[in-house]
Amino acid sequence: MKASVASKSGKSKMKKVSPNKTKPKGLGRVERSFFPGKELPRIYTPGDTEALEPDFLPAWISKNKKSVDQDLLEYGAILFRGFSVSSSQEFEDTALSLDKNLKTDYLGTSPRNRITKFVHTASELPPHYPIMQHAEMSFLDRPPRKLMFFCALAPNENGETPLTDLRKVYEELEPDLLKKFESKGVKYIRKYDGPNASRYSLWKTKRWDEMFSTTKKKEVEKIAAKQRFQVDWLEGDGLKLTNKQVAVRVHPQAKTKAWHNHSQVFHPDAARVEYSKILKHQGNIRSLILAGVLQLLTFLKKKLVETQDLDTNVVFGDGTPISTGELKKVNEVFWKNLSVFSWQKGDVLLIDNYSVSHGRLPFSGPREILVTWTD
Repeated sequence: MKASVASKSGKSKMKKVSPNKTKPKGLGRVERSFFPGKELPRIYTPGDTEALEPDFLPAWISKNKKSVDQDLLEYGAILFRGFSVSSSQEFEDTALSLDKNLKTDYLGTSPRNRITKFVHTASELPPHYPIMQHAEMSFLDRPPRKLMFFCALAPNENGETPLTDLRKVYEELEPDLLKKFESKGVKYIRKYDGPNASRYSLWKTKRWDEMFSTTKKKEVEKIAAKQRFQVDWLEGDGLKLTNKQVAVRVHPQAKTKAWHNHSQVFHPDAARVEYSKILKHQGNIRSLILAGVLQLLTFLKKKLVETQDLDTNVVFGDGTPISTGELKKVNEVFWKNLSVFSWQKGDVLLIDNYSVSHGRLPFSGPREILVTWTD
């Protein structure tokens, strides 16, 4: 808009009026809902056109941080869907608005590649392999408090990241079995090849230099000591890590109890048991074939590999085995409470790692899910 004012000569001239300041971002409306018939996750979607603008979501989260945190504490997972988040950097900006304390150290077993300062690929495991429900790095003394996932490329079919409320698993697991886990805890045994080994192995997921981001054994021992990992160096430059951990954790804020261990991931029968459920869920020829293959591979593994030589294993804290029957009971409760939903490009999923677990269903074709986490 322009205004006319008189000059000293008496003639009028046009004076430019300062343009309105840019409207503050993050003032649009956001709606909250759930998937029909599901209690997980809580869904946030744009409520007006302004909420569709680039950079809206980080600004809105910053202005509404208290209510977002309260929803996360109550429900355990929030899905931000339909907002303009289209790149790994925009995802990182959104993640930083959710929690400034993002981390890069990763002591898990899945191969990952770094994309930005804080963002990694979720997993480089082959697409046919199931990733069982787990709380991220539950084998550590201090697992990540929060996880954030981003769908950069949605699969055409399957490849979901299902969620399970770990508080419900704790409440619904057979009481005697829960007591056994809670009183004894769990012991993890993991083996890793050395830096000169091939990245691909039929049984193993990654090398120890990839896990610890160093080829120096003294540095590995230093990091391991902080996590209370027992370190044993093996022939051929291999590494064995052993540590005992709790099976149940108390939420640091809500003080609720939740199932919180990797028994249903590291058990020798885990993939076989999981695929029996996947077969019923997906019901296609591919899952039928893969279920059969895993049955065969598990059988061969038990015949050809001694228990002490398994790449990953989990037992009760006193060293007694967790039976396949006990594993199936745990798996049954997880699948009873499993929330499965399809990814859409641009989705951002926030998870309270002390309350909700995640996994990955097998898929084929392109799929790109990125991840970051807090302390």
